[in-house]
Amino acid sequence: MPENLKISISGIRGIVGSSLTPSSALDWTFAWEATLPEGPIVLARDARAHGEGLLHLLAGGLQYLGRRVLIAGLVPTPTVGVLVRAHQAAGGIMLTASHNPREWNALKLFNREGLILSPNEFTRLEPIWNAPPSLSAYPHKSGGLVESPADPLDAHLKLLLPHVDCERIRARRFRVVVDGCRSVGGIALPRALHEVGAEVIELDCIPDGAFTRALEPLTENLDSLCAKVRESRADLGMAVDPDADRLALVSEKGAPIGEEYTLVLAADSVLGRGGRGLVANLSSTLVLDSVARKHGSPIHRSKVGEAHVVDLIRETGAAIGGEGNGGVIFPPVQPGRDSLSGALLVLDLLAREGKSLSEMAADYPPAVMVKTKFPAEGGLWEMVEAKAGGLWPEATLDRTDGLKWIWSDRWIHLRASNTEPIIRILTEAPSEKEANRLVEGLRESLA
Repeated sequence: MPENLKISISGIRGIVGSSLTPSSALDWTFAWEATLPEGPIVLARDARAHGEGLLHLLAGGLQYLGRRVLIAGLVPTPTVGVLVRAHQAAGGIMLTASHNPREWNALKLFNREGLILSPNEFTRLEPIWNAPPSLSAYPHKSGGLVESPADPLDAHLKLLLPHVDCERIRARRFRVVVDGCRSVGGIALPRALHEVGAEVIELDCIPDGAFTRALEPLTENLDSLCAKVRESRADLGMAVDPDADRLALVSEKGAPIGEEYTLVLAADSVLGRGGRGLVANLSSTLVLDSVARKHGSPIHRSKVGEAHVVDLIRETGAAIGGEGNGGVIFPPVQPGRDSLSGALLVLDLLAREGKSLSEMAADYPPAVMVKTKFPAEGGLWEMVEAKAGGLWPEATLDRTDGLKWIWSDRWIHLRASNTEPIIRILTEAPSEKEANRLVEGLRESLA
């Protein structure tokens, strides 16, 4: 397999023209299509320059196979899942490499339930993708058709709007700066905000794929958004990634509040309206536990990865879930990360509480996360596993996904990388100094 090709539960991604070519994209798509039940297939893309050509290539291939193809065009990743269910489709493909550089693209696949592939589905497909049959093995089938839904975002918004108090949000007259990352979020997020009466100031909302910042909506990438919020005297800023499934927030002071807090605020919104159950992965902030306690709701922790969070949401019937990377999963709308749900749930909370974003964030317990890594050489991971029980005997040790030691107000989580010889280490504590102290304690124990 080429070094710059990634076949995983998140789809198949590579550099266009190198590891991801027209023929390989068709190979993988045809192999996947052969496993699907009858029904149409939804196709969509982010704004990368090569996305449109790849989309039409796949549409033609699927039409050749006799499929009815619904081209949704430039929409967020979660909208594909919504459309799969709305049209009772057999599956869907979102062409997006998410936060990978512009020369990358990917096939992100949805099953007939509008869900990203489950671990079991990926296990069945991976061997086929690694050695797909020749295209000549697939005969032409009549009846293929290519169509475009009139308003692909409409179904998404119709599901979302009944779950927030639109009139109360309108009464706040929010001014919101939207950093659309020059992709699909620049279309979808302003429209969602206009639906609840917000005034939108657009920043990089032209969906031309000419990215002007690093693509993840991380604090260090939001300088332009922060400046625009201050300049516009806006109530808050919102930033997304190229496929608009992640959301980060900037306060009215022009300061990022950290992508971990998107789920915190959305969960506070849903649980405060009577929802029960919250799911997050093991590496998401401990502040979520305080939100769950505040509303008397259970909280469940999954392995790291969107598919694991989705599985646990379905298993527990939780009202909301997500990941600490700005990924809010609101099951009544879409059982996958959805920036539109995150955005309106946050506004719903601010309108209900009558607070600014910075005031709301200040209500939560202090928590600072530190991320680092150790080289996993000389059997280091095996040494950590052997010593795990004695490293911090006063803490609760969770082995669900790697090793995680948990105290009442801090934790340290270690996971061995599947792709590099490293151990990823995340810690969280009331201060950066205390979080770093956990890392140093680990380093000293293993010296």
